[in-house]
Amino acid sequence: MISEVDPPAEGLIVGVCVVGFHHTRGPEVEYWIDENGKDQSTRWANLPFQSLPDGSHSHEEDYSYFTLFYEPDEAETEKGMRPTTYFGISCNRQIRTTELLYKSADVTRSTVQKSVVVVARKPIFGPIREKLAVVTRAYFLQGNFEDRTIINNLYENLVQLFQHGIGEVDLYNGMTLRELVYRFKWKTLVLFKALILEPRILFFGSNTELLCSSQFSLVSLIPGLIEHLEDSASPILDSYEYSLKKSTSLRSSDRASLLAFMGLPLQIFGKGGMFNPYTPLQQLEALTGEETKFYLIGSTNSLLLSQKHKFADIIVNVDLNTVEILNPDFEAPLLLTSYDRKWIDSIFHAVSETWSDEDTGRLESAGFAGSEDYIRWQFEDYLMALLASVKYDAFLTKYCGPPPPEALLPEIDGNPAVDFNLDWIEKWKTTNNFRIFQQFTDEELFDVVEPRHLSSGGISLEDVQRKVAQQMQNLAPAREAIAKTFTTGSAKVSSALGSFWAEIESMREKERIRRETQRQVQASQSSSSPTTQKTEKPSSGSPSSQTSESSSTSASSKRTQHITVTSDPSYLSSWSRWASDKRRQAFGSHKSSSRKLSPSPDSTQEQPSSGLSKLDVVGPPHRGAQAPETMKPESVEDEDDDDMYGSDSYVPITSEVINPWKPDEER
Repeated sequence: MISEVDPPAEGLIVGVCVVGFHHTRGPEVEYWIDENGKDQSTRWANLPFQSLPDGSHSHEEDYSYFTLFYEPDEAETEKGMRPTTYFGISCNRQIRTTELLYKSADVTRSTVQKSVVVVARKPIFGPIREKLAVVTRAYFLQGNFEDRTIINNLYENLVQLFQHGIGEVDLYNGMTLRELVYRFKWKTLVLFKALILEPRILFFGSNTELLCSSQFSLVSLIPGLIEHLEDSASPILDSYEYSLKKSTSLRSSDRASLLAFMGLPLQIFGKGGMFNPYTPLQQLEALTGEETKFYLIGSTNSLLLSQKHKFADIIVNVDLNTVEILNPDFEAPLLLTSYDRKWIDSIFHAVSETWSDEDTGRLESAGFAGSEDYIRWQFEDYLMALLASVKYDAFLTKYCGPPPPEALLPEIDGNPAVDFNLDWIEKWKTTNNFRIFQQFTDEELFDVVEPRHLSSGGISLEDVQRKVAQQMQNLAPAREAIAKTFTTGSAKVSSALGSFWAEIESMREKERIRRETQRQVQASQSSSSPTTQKTEKPSSGSPSSQTSESSSTSASSKRTQHITVTSDPSYLSSWSRWASDKRRQAFGSHKSSSRKLSPSPDSTQEQPSSGLSKLDVVGPPHRGAQAPETMKPESVEDEDDDDMYGSDSYVPITSEVINPWKPDEER
């Protein structure tokens, strides 16, 4: 497919103008200069609004890229001129009125906002932007907007700079292709394949220059398209199709010949399509017109987002780096296959390895991988492999059954179109640019370019490791948040546990003091009890007996109460201390009893009935005998002492036994 678009009869620079914001009339063209001395700005009613975008007042300096529909007048039509597309770039700034050396009568606000605009016949934004930035700053610094000498010098300088034409490098200069891949990652391929399907794509963002340059970078991924945008300003333009011929020869060593044979560039913005990197609200009517079927536009006004289903099938937010597919008809076709993901991930890896936050266009390394040319060539190879696979798929499906073996490519296994997503291919066949592609290309393109996905060699261990590394890198913010939450939670838990154990220790200390006090009271009671028994003979109805019974009852109740208390878990931890005290008391009492309880003849004589058995005076009972209840100390804390010390080691607790029925002289 060979383009016969003639070079412009006139120069590449159409003119330069100054646009100002009037406090009552809004944006308007204040000055225009071109080679004819005729103000052509009247041809484009929306030029002032395109050069002063919405929200530009919030930036010290901003740039806007846009397209202009050029319709020749009768005299120009007679000369053979046809409707076409011009391209505008503006640099807008603002200044305080107090800094102006000369104020016109129209200056009524505290700030003055203006833009300097260059209109060209080709999108040579890179070289123009560098000079436009310097001139605009100087124009504002002079403090007198009535002196436009510097504007005239800019026009003359640009005319001389491009009088000998431009090369491909001039068209690609100033693109932010690396930044596009770095920001959108694998979604860059989704946007690339979406652009070919001709949907309504809306780019939205607050930074006008980034908004516009991202769209031009996306368009530049289709080989040769940036050079053939003459039909992009209006959906009624379709002159490019009529200038095409089917390529019948091929020079494999000539890249331009190869691209033409493969049907490139695909004419995305033909009849029914439109491309305008910045679209003001004044052009919304054109978007909803009957002639407009699809477009690629940009806006900084959130009003379009509030009516996104009305104006877009796909929304690209350059502030959030998101791609939202609103039309369900494009969901399945825009799903990436595993081979697509592997391929685009390798490109993103090459870009991220050479990325520099200080200079997004500069590579950290001196290699070719990761550069803008590298990205553009990778997409060129991908697209040509896709086109060849589509042709091979059509070749396979024209047979009623399996094609004969001699008709197949021996190095191709199966249908390679599957690796590119068959839903995408079926959707592409309904577009206008596919119709042009079929009309002007050979049916057997796969004989020139191998119909194989660039990543169809399988997934290697290196691919898996790179994918895991990227996933871990994406999880870094989550890991930091989790670690921070864990640290905060650990501190709170530690504080809570510290308070809990402090309360337990406080309770245990209070319990220890209470038990010590109780022990002292019990000791004083036990020391006063033998004296009472020596001086007063007990009887069943005597006060002493009643005292003994009440003491026994009190001891039993205290014992029961004490057992209940000790079952509280607040002082279970003092079990070992209690057991040690009991052991020492028991064995110490055993030694004292051995010395004082020597056998005597009277000890075996029967005593008057008093409720006391022989066990009261004999000493250690036989195995299994039960000690009298009155002889057990009141501080017993467990009824089953045998479980603790063993039944064979039972010893009396008291150190001296008093027999009240023994005569005083024998005592």
